[in-house]
Amino acid sequence: MSTAGAPPSVQRIGRRTALGTLLRGTCALAAACAGCGGAEPSPSPPPEEDGNARCGVLPGRPEDGWVEVPLSEHPALLEPGGFSAVRIPEALLDVVVLHTAQDCYTAVWSICTHGACSVAYVPQEALLECPCHGSRFGEDGQVLQGPATRPLAVFRTARVGHSLWIHRPL
Repeated sequence: MSTAGAPPSVQRIGRRTALGTLLRGTCALAAACAGCGGAEPSPSPPPEEDGNARCGVLPGRPEDGWVEVPLSEHPALLEPGGFSAVRIPEALLDVVVLHTAQDCYTAVWSICTHGACSVAYVPQEALLECPCHGSRFGEDGQVLQGPATRPLAVFRTARVGHSLWIHRPL
């Protein structure tokens, strides 16, 4: 790109650089505003009755990125072996949640790392599959079959009472 005719203090940038900067700014703004709005703040999760978190995780506060998912909205998650897509746009959360054992859960990012398509859980094979190009991922998010080369993100979870809490790092 030519800079002829531009003042010496003005630096011209290419379209890709400008769009990349705009996209990063938009993502940063969306993350910063995820908690914005007139809604009442989410209550902090109640303490565990016996003081021990099931499956080794205690949830933190919503301000620290913990998102409450009422199990009444996802009844398939009430029994071990159940699974459900959980989408909470205001928290930038789009995961597939698997009830792996009594009161133990796994939350796996639902967007394929190869082609940005939504993955689907295949319970008979205990894996997630991308319908666009055939990538397959284990329940732990690890790539089992390409073309994807990067694993799906896995989020910490904790069940407290009638809610599942998922940690979405800020």
